[in-house]
Amino acid sequence: MSYRIDPERALVLTQAWGVLTDSDILAHKEALLSDPAFGPHLSELSDVRRIERLDVTPAGVRAMVAHDATQSDRLGGHRLALLVDADAVFGMARMYQILGDRERDHVGVFRTEADATAWLATDRATRA
Repeated sequence: MSYRIDPERALVLTQAWGVLTDSDILAHKEALLSDPAFGPHLSELSDVRRIERLDVTPAGVRAMVAHDATQSDRLGGHRLALLVDADAVFGMARMYQILGDRERDHVGVFRTEADATAWLATDRATRA
């Protein structure tokens, strides 16, 4: 996984490819929170369409949700749009969305980039 922050668009652009594991995602979350350019006002578009194999487990998804809950002060209004194509990835992403959105609506799962960016743009408009 890699990411870059586009401050002009208030957007984190994340890419994942190859084999994606629980530890990859948790490491990404920690790296992002440790980045001095990151702020809770940023939205994130995470493109995981290039994943060749998903080694994310239900226990890992629960750990990701728990991580987000413990970091809620640092995450603030951060919203994440997951851009997926494979059905297995879509299913795990929806699991993360459903478990994590109990407290706030912060994750969206999309099949098209247009839908993902529209959802993030709607979010930015409501914050303005």
